[in-house]
Amino acid sequence: MQNTHLEYRVGYTPLGGRLYAGFVRKDNGKWEGIHHDVTDCAIFAVGQKLARERKDVRYYLPDGRVMQVSAVITGAETTEEDHANR
Repeated sequence: MQNTHLEYRVGYTPLGGRLYAGFVRKDNGKWEGIHHDVTDCAIFAVGQKLARERKDVRYYLPDGRVMQVSAVITGAETTEEDHANR
């Protein structure tokens, strides 16, 4: 039996900077039951998808700004400092 008052979501918590997945109440948006930290696996999966498809994704925000998400896979010898200098 399905509970029509709940929906499965992935959400971001600014306080802890983590992504969580679980069931949320439709009426008030509060977590119901257990939710799981999926930060590392979610970011890795999105990075794999974007790098493999070689395209960026754009999200248009309500205030008119645009969030662009992209990923690049580099060699093991490449460091974060190398990317910062590009």
